[in-house]
Order: sequence, then C-alpha cells, then structure tokens
Amino acid sequence: MIGDPKTRTSKRTILLPDVLLEHRTKQKEARLKAGQAWQNLDFVFCSRHGKQLWPDNVRSRFYRMLQRAGLPRMRFHDLRHSPATLMRSMGVDLKVIQEILGHSTMDMTFNVYSHTLPLMQKDAAEKMKKLFDSPS
Repeated sequence: MIGDPKTRTSKRTILLPDVLLEHRTKQKEARLKAGQAWQNLDFVFCSRHGKQLWPDNVRSRFYRMLQRAGLPRMRFHDLRHSPATLMRSMGVDLKVIQEILGHSTMDMTFNVYSHTLPLMQKDAAEKMKKLFDSPS
C-alpha cells in the first residue's frame, strides 16, 4: 500500500539483517540494468522496473512456492506471525520483538503474533528435567 502508516509506531527505524542489505545491492544492480525504464519509487520489493508489485501476482507466486515446498496453503499476511515466533524461539527479548514488529502493546506481540513451536516445548521439558535431575 502507498500512503501514511497505520499507527504512530508504524514509522520506525529497525536494523536489517545482512540478507536484506544484500537484497538492496541486487536491487541497485537491477536499477542499472533497467536503465531509463526504472521508476524510482523507493520500494524495498518491486518489479524489475521499480514499480509496485501487484497483490494478485505476489499471492500466486506465494501459493506456488508453498506448494513446491510441500507446505499447507495460507494467507500471505499469515507470514507476519513467523518473525515473532522464530525470534522468541531464539531467545530474543519480547520487548525487542514488539519494537521490531511495531506493535503498540506487548499483549499484541505475545498473544496474537507469537506462537509456540514443538521445539520450544521440547526445550522447556529438557530444562525442567535438568531442574529435577540436578543435585540439591
């Protein structure tokens, strides 16, 4: 969407992982290759000529990728839950996750966007086992 952010916290600066910085470099190369056809609209993800990606095209490609990966069909928006869950599973502080995702409350991050993974439950069980196995 093009327009103003939804909330006050939507406009923020976050540190990007190197993989997104590499994406920006590839995008600069695409800009040079497109030459005069490039439309400098400053999108992070865009067409090969710098234009806006159309939702129907993104959705179709996303569904094909899910199918090839053997994953169940889901909405593209459902991907928004993945970063919160994965960062939690890696031990990232919940307040940091909240700020990265731009949520106004911790409750939104924790109860709506963050889920538990089987690996997280296994880790908790192993920690409990260590607690009971350790000598007093």
